[in-house]
Amino acid sequence: MGAGRVEKVDVRVIAITNRDLAADARAGRFREDLYYRLAVIELVVAPLAERREDIPTLAEEFARRYGQRFGIEGVRLSPELIDALRRADWPGNVRQLENAVARMVAMSRGGDIGADAFVPANAQEPTAEGGLTWKEQLDAFERGLIAQALSEADGNQSEAARRLGMSRSALIDRLKKYGLNSSAE
Repeated sequence: MGAGRVEKVDVRVIAITNRDLAADARAGRFREDLYYRLAVIELVVAPLAERREDIPTLAEEFARRYGQRFGIEGVRLSPELIDALRRADWPGNVRQLENAVARMVAMSRGGDIGADAFVPANAQEPTAEGGLTWKEQLDAFERGLIAQALSEADGNQSEAARRLGMSRSALIDRLKKYGLNSSAE
C-alpha cells in the first residue's frame, strides 16, 4: 500500500465459518464474488455432537497443550472425566471443548483431573473471549511466568524472584498458591 508499483504475491486464504455461505451468497447476504474466490476447496466438518469419538483425543491434546502453556506438569484426564466430556453437549463445538479443558487445567495443580473438575457450560461463570474468566486468565498467565522464570533460573528461587521483579517471599507465596514446586537453593 502506498507504493507506486504493483507487487505480485502468491497467497493462500483459509477461511472458516459456521454459516452456509453458498446459501448466504444466493440470498444476497454474502458477496457472491467473494464466496467464489474463497470456495476453491470446501471442507465440511460435522459438529462435535456428531463425532463424539473424537472428544477423548481432542481433550487429551488440549490438556497437554494447556499444561505446557501454564507450566503444569503431568496433567492427565481421568477416564471418568473423559466419559463426562463425551456425554456433554458442545454447541460451541471444538472451541468450547478446548475452553473447558483449558479451564480445568488452569484450575488444577497437575496430575489426574477428575470428573468433579468439569463444570457444564451453563453453570460456568461469564468468560472472556479465551473461555476462561478474567481472573483465571490472569492466574494462568502469572503461573506460566513464574514457572518459566523458575525453569530459566534452574529452580533457584532468589534468581527467579529477581527476574520477576518480586521479593523471594512473594515468590514463595505464589509457588504455594499455584502448587508449583522448585528445587531448594
